[in-house]
Amino acid sequence: MNQHCVQNAHNKLIVNKAREMGIACEPLVVGCEDFLELSYRGKNIIINKTRSHKMTLMAGLLAKNKEATNLLLRRCGLPVPDYIVVSQTSEEAVRFLNTYRLVTVKPLDASRSAGVTIGIRSEDDLNQAIQTARLHSDTVMIQKYVEGTDYRVLVISGKAIGVLEYQPAFIVGDGRSTIEQLIYQLNEDQLRRNNIGEAGSFQTISVESKPLLMHLQEQGRTVQDLLDIGERLELFANGNILADRISEIVTDRTERTCPFNVSVAIEAAKALNVDVAGVDIRCKDISVPLDDDNGGILEVNALPDMIDPHLFFQGESIDVFKAYLQYLFEE
Repeated sequence: MNQHCVQNAHNKLIVNKAREMGIACEPLVVGCEDFLELSYRGKNIIINKTRSHKMTLMAGLLAKNKEATNLLLRRCGLPVPDYIVVSQTSEEAVRFLNTYRLVTVKPLDASRSAGVTIGIRSEDDLNQAIQTARLHSDTVMIQKYVEGTDYRVLVISGKAIGVLEYQPAFIVGDGRSTIEQLIYQLNEDQLRRNNIGEAGSFQTISVESKPLLMHLQEQGRTVQDLLDIGERLELFANGNILADRISEIVTDRTERTCPFNVSVAIEAAKALNVDVAGVDIRCKDISVPLDDDNGGILEVNALPDMIDPHLFFQGESIDVFKAYLQYLFEE
């Protein structure tokens, strides 16, 4: 197969792994990467990146709608943070903010982190966040902000393949390097783990970024300041910030995740009948069972990222693309 005809990162990795496994793999339509056709031992299937041929249209539609997702998850007794759905700023929205004091606003049916604002505390910020979300969706979900860290559980055919942690980027001082030097080192360390020539979730941090410089200024710092040995510095503000502007450090937490939380992710995918899913969880401690105090499920993705698991799973972790392809052809 001509590799130059494949540009999408997921498709490149699928094609490469399929070739290793003796599976024929070509774009269904020349010049279009929306669909890949795979052939193995007389069986032909068509997929859309990490969407399998086994996923139903209804499952995809349910996963895309956050309100429908949360309703079905709650029916199954799974932990979902409180939320409301609105089309504009309203008395109900303000009451919800006043009740929880800290909320997240997200488009109801947009994908990934587009239009999501986290850490909202004031009515003015709430109004702005709703306007931003409505650029991506006619209706908006306002959800109780969950303290803690973001995790994603990759589930394939009812099995949890692994768990990744996503922390907003930070640096740790060594007593001799400036903030600027430590940021350059962080960029290099994160990107060095990428051996396939494709970017993962980590977005390179610019030392000239206005949000970064403003965040440092608020703390009385500049990029030329030194950090003491062991001193940790968060590089992003923790309130009223668009989620897709945050660079994240990705770490494998598969071994640390408690079995109950793994089972919750599996049940969440099952509740929506999504066979290949990325289940997003936010909690204070992934090694402790989820509950009202420790966090809950934020989203179930029906087109899950497999690049991050491919890059960041450690040690004896499962080859995610091999697991995906094996699932596609299992009886």
